[in-house]
Amino acid sequence: MQNQIKHHPWYARLFVSLIMLVLSFLGLVVADVKTDGAWVYWRWMVPIFAVLCLWLSWYLRRKGHSLSIVKVYHEVLHWVGLIVSVYLVTLFVEIGVMNRLDASLVVITMLALTTFLAGIYIEVTYVVVGIILGLFAAGAAFAEAYLYTVMLPVLIFGIILVTWVVHRLHNRPPPPSE
Repeated sequence: MQNQIKHHPWYARLFVSLIMLVLSFLGLVVADVKTDGAWVYWRWMVPIFAVLCLWLSWYLRRKGHSLSIVKVYHEVLHWVGLIVSVYLVTLFVEIGVMNRLDASLVVITMLALTTFLAGIYIEVTYVVVGIILGLFAAGAAFAEAYLYTVMLPVLIFGIILVTWVVHRLHNRPPPPSE
């Protein structure tokens, strides 16, 4: 009798998926704070997502007989295709065909598609991660396109609020002197 706790594969699936989602959300924060940072961030996320997916695939199939050389070869080529595509986008940025913001949106979209397809062919949990990543890409593009439309009323409200506070402080009677 063994008295060991067995770890179910869903722990590993959940762990890797949560890491991917948190990293994706952090990418939106980076894109909001620094546009050029998003370009660098999303290019780094490609190999990180690839390693996470390949590790999970190995982890789930390490003791079984379902891990074949052909399957590993297909999964590696799946991610190498994305890495080569990101390299091409990098060339477009370097020669001036695309700016860094547009390129970062293209990379996150390609990462979402590649992750989604990994969910279809490799591990089903990646379907959800790919869809959410695609929604993040759409949200980032929408926020960029309408940033001034959203922020202009906030700016006007802030100006009015600051003016009101300064006006109240200015018209307040001075404190009595002792």
